[in-house]
Amino acid sequence: MKKSAPCTFTSINHQIHYAMSFIGGGVEVISFIFLFKALIGFMTSNLIFGINTFANGKFDYISLYHIGIVVIWMLIAAIHQLCMIKFTNFRKRTPWHGYAISLTINCFLLASFILIGQYMLTSGVLGSLPTPSITPLIIIGLMFMYIQNYLIKSGGTNYPTTTSVVTTVYVLMTTSLVNYLNHNISKSERQASLREGLHYLLVLIHFSAGAYITAKLSSHFGFYSLFLMLFILIAVTMNTWFTHSRFLCSSSDENSNDKAI
Repeated sequence: MKKSAPCTFTSINHQIHYAMSFIGGGVEVISFIFLFKALIGFMTSNLIFGINTFANGKFDYISLYHIGIVVIWMLIAAIHQLCMIKFTNFRKRTPWHGYAISLTINCFLLASFILIGQYMLTSGVLGSLPTPSITPLIIIGLMFMYIQNYLIKSGGTNYPTTTSVVTTVYVLMTTSLVNYLNHNISKSERQASLREGLHYLLVLIHFSAGAYITAKLSSHFGFYSLFLMLFILIAVTMNTWFTHSRFLCSSSDENSNDKAI
């Protein structure tokens, strides 16, 4: 059985994981409230919304809206894969180099999402029904959430999940916690199952807390309620860059000592 990292806030990988869950909850609830029930991290729900409108015989922009979100998501995934192939020789200088770059990009995407979204909200662009004019905002949100999902999926915690609370997380959490009661396995395996179950529980708690807090703030501040998420994201990004820098410095010191010897 693979060795699981302890479920604590002291690990920067877990800090990234839980922060992404908290932020993801906030962004999801804002998109649901202001972007006509679009869940930019839940493609299955968008697919169901789209299929339902088609089944009712509606073939206008409103019916294409949710299906379009799924299509854009797949295009982003395809572009990302092409970039991975194109820059396959890119060498990460530390284990946190890629995280730091991705988090920095997401800081700009989230800031753009907040400012553009609030402008559209106050100027009346976000009316009672979706229109093509909101497509740029949707694309920014999808790019942000795609990076969120990619980061947390490869966040170094060795647990298969995403920033969005999907059915799999509930099943994995319940399975791991119940498996802790299985006395037919070794104590170390039971402890590993407990750590994994608690990790998923923390993912759910952070996501739910982020969504709840943002939903409460949204009635007063609109998209500006996501500034809390932006500040947290900036803090996590800076911490990741500091960790990257410290790792570089320690590595260079070791190399200097090797050369001196």
